[in-house]
Amino acid sequence: MPARSRVRPAACVGAVAAITVLGLTSCAPPGFNDDDQAPIPEKTVKPLQDDETAEGFDLDELVAAAREEGPITIYDETGKVTQLAEAFSEKYGIEAHGVKIEVNGVDKVRREGESGNIIADVFAVSDAPAVYSDLYEDDILTNWVPGDVRDRLPEEARYPYLTSNNYLMWTYNAETYGDQCPISNIWELTEPEWAGQVALPDPESRAVYTNIWSQAARNYSDEWAQAYEDRYGEELETDQPSAYHEWIMRLAHNQPSVFKGDEEVSDAVGAPGQSEPPIGQMAAAKYRNNESKGYSLTPCYGLKPFAAGGMPQTMGYATGTDSPNAAKLYIHFATSQEGMEYIMPDGKVSYDPEVTPPDDRYGLQEHAGEFQPFDTDSPLADYRDTVYWQDLWRANR
Repeated sequence: MPARSRVRPAACVGAVAAITVLGLTSCAPPGFNDDDQAPIPEKTVKPLQDDETAEGFDLDELVAAAREEGPITIYDETGKVTQLAEAFSEKYGIEAHGVKIEVNGVDKVRREGESGNIIADVFAVSDAPAVYSDLYEDDILTNWVPGDVRDRLPEEARYPYLTSNNYLMWTYNAETYGDQCPISNIWELTEPEWAGQVALPDPESRAVYTNIWSQAARNYSDEWAQAYEDRYGEELETDQPSAYHEWIMRLAHNQPSVFKGDEEVSDAVGAPGQSEPPIGQMAAAKYRNNESKGYSLTPCYGLKPFAAGGMPQTMGYATGTDSPNAAKLYIHFATSQEGMEYIMPDGKVSYDPEVTPPDDRYGLQEHAGEFQPFDTDSPLADYRDTVYWQDLWRANR
């Protein structure tokens, strides 16, 4: 059984209580599990539509209904959305326009819904907690899972509908370090040897990063505590709310290099000709730079407790759309084997077990058991605590 960290309540008042980490005095902002914090409401799941059940779903009927409706627009984070929309239009004869939207997508869709000026009929983004909290709860966006798929999905992928996972991978440069990741335990990154040698996308830029932190602290503190004991031969003692809090604070103190996004991290880690490249975290989709840029990006498989965290994409349709059936048909197409083949080569993995990549070139399916699972049980907690985690990071850097 994993060893539990000795967690004692931190004496945080206002700004915080001080703790000593790596010889530095630091503090954590209030917010995480505070006794005086209002309880988070439980997640609500709305009743299924008839076509979300195996008995009520009929693809031919959906196609016929969709062809009676007007053109649709899709907002998505991936540039492949234009190819997906074109393929959808060619297959079904329904005009579709794909728009890549990387920042502020949730806010944009919310404003459209509140104003009644719907532009995006379908929205796909890798921030399920924000989509649930800001869009589903207020009926701006509607969760819809194709009825011929729902029963195959794991429970956590049904509401919100998780369509694919783009893992945030711990990655090293194999040209420099060889076939084996130079670390095997995540706590090594908090040690002096790796000071200034960890590359991260800016945790303050996107909640997809801090969603992983929130779930690590809530669900996997024991695993982080066990990794500490495996590394140092003694039980972790900390005044922080969880072993993960202790780890993230030590990492923040160890002078990590913070970059604008995953692309810049991939440049820092994977570029050829380096004598001491950093270890970095980046989306698995950036492994395509091995082919396009000649990089040597390689997953840190075998890393304890986890080699990656999940950044799953969720996809829904605008509640106020004039083309709900066309929007549903697009969701069905984009998440099918045919549609997913546009994005799976980028290192993304479908939640549908019957949708498989043409090849597992990066070992993502083979090593899926090494990745921190993503849960949708407490999206409001992940959403609420985004600012808390970003403040904690900022305070300790």
